[in-house]
Amino acid sequence: MKTRAEELTNPAVQAVVAAMRDGNREAFFAAFAPSAELTDDGHPQPLEQWADREIFQAHGHLDVEREDNNGLELVGPFHSDQWDMKTMWRFRVINGRVQRLDVSAL
Repeated sequence: MKTRAEELTNPAVQAVVAAMRDGNREAFFAAFAPSAELTDDGHPQPLEQWADREIFQAHGHLDVEREDNNGLELVGPFHSDQWDMKTMWRFRVINGRVQRLDVSAL
């Protein structure tokens, strides 16, 4: 069963998922700290280039099936023009902004 972005527990995580769903690049990056880090399957990636390529140019979105760890871990299929796979998204949120995001295929 899919979880709507507005039902997610953590406000920063909620903002990221809603921005992906809405294709709102500005809102997406506003949820992240300026020095935020990202890994994709364990490989460090520049956040802005990765998000543009994997989410905004490819119409990517996450269908959240469940959230764990007080809303800081999301599991569900990620769909885009390029991908259709089950994923885990782990967030580190400090002072209301995402400091680190680790995305991995399951």
